[in-house]
This record gives sequence, structure tokens and C-alpha cells, in this order.
Amino acid sequence: MDSVAPILHIGVDIAYKRDTSAVCGVYRHQEWNKHVLFCHKSWEPPVHIPAVTAYVRELLEKERVAGVWFDPHQWAAEAQRLAEDGFAHQLQEVNQSGEFMVAIGNNLQMLMQRGDFLLYRDATVRNQFSWCAAKTSERGYRIVKQQQSKPIDIVVALAMATWGSSQDISYTTHPTYDRSIHNIGVLDLV
Repeated sequence: MDSVAPILHIGVDIAYKRDTSAVCGVYRHQEWNKHVLFCHKSWEPPVHIPAVTAYVRELLEKERVAGVWFDPHQWAAEAQRLAEDGFAHQLQEVNQSGEFMVAIGNNLQMLMQRGDFLLYRDATVRNQFSWCAAKTSERGYRIVKQQQSKPIDIVVALAMATWGSSQDISYTTHPTYDRSIHNIGVLDLV
């Protein structure tokens, strides 16, 4: 792990009645130049949405979070509460359909093929990866379920979080950046 707490990107995949919900945190390890799964949690249906929000809030309060990637159609009221509580600059609304889903599917597939994504051992994460597939379209890959009865929400949340950490090219622009910790003076290098 980094000597300084990593800067996380969080993916939130929400469902209401018949599907699971999931939250994943991913960061980019600067020395290894790899994306790393930091944490995950999933909820079985029927999902109590405030419980999902409480977990995201806990991460926002305890960790250094640069972005929370979520579909506003699924999590609008809860995201508004987080924004009112001072987390607006970290909330990243994305449409969980069409082009964005192809982009995050391509991104995750590319990182995994290159070996640039590291997962810790977890049976639930492994199972959900085995229950999903990459459907090919003219634009690229899209994450889909192999069987309708099996959840893949961790994979979707993970892909959203990994997209965030992949887009994060300048740590100095994030609100979690602390100049006193992250800057090294020229004389300190000598």
C-alpha cells in the first residue's frame, strides 16, 4: 500500500426491488502504475438505499475520495443529501446506459488484459465476474449478465470506479490533495 492514504474513486450501482446493489472503491497505485481494488460491499434485495448511502458517507468521511460515480436516475435523492452535506464536488453523475457502459466495459477489459488492475481475493467478487460477460457492439464491449438470476453489480460498480481512477491524471486538482503532504521541496530531493 502507499505510505500516504490512496485517493479513491467510488462506483455505486443501485437497485431497488429485485437486484443487488454494490459499492466499490478503486485507486491508482502511483509506484506500481496499476489500479487497485480498495474496498467493496454489496446488499441483497430488497435494498435499503439509506444503508448504501451510509456506507458511501463513511468512505467520504474516513478516506480520501476524489469521486463518487453513480447514475442519478437511481440515486438522485441520496446524492442530493450528500451534496447538501458538503460532498457535492466529489459526486460524478453518469448515465448508466449506452455509451458510458461501453466506455467503462472497454476500460476495465483493457486494464485487466494488460494486468494493470489488481483485485484482492474475495469469493463474491470472483463469482460476480464469472456471472457476467462482455457483449460486443460496434463501439466495443458492454458488461452484461450471463444469467438474469445472478448479480453482477459489483462488476458494474467496479467498472465505474475504475473509470474514475483511469480518468484521474492529476492528483493536484482534487480536493483531497494536501500540498504539505504531497509536495516535495527541491532541496529535499538533494
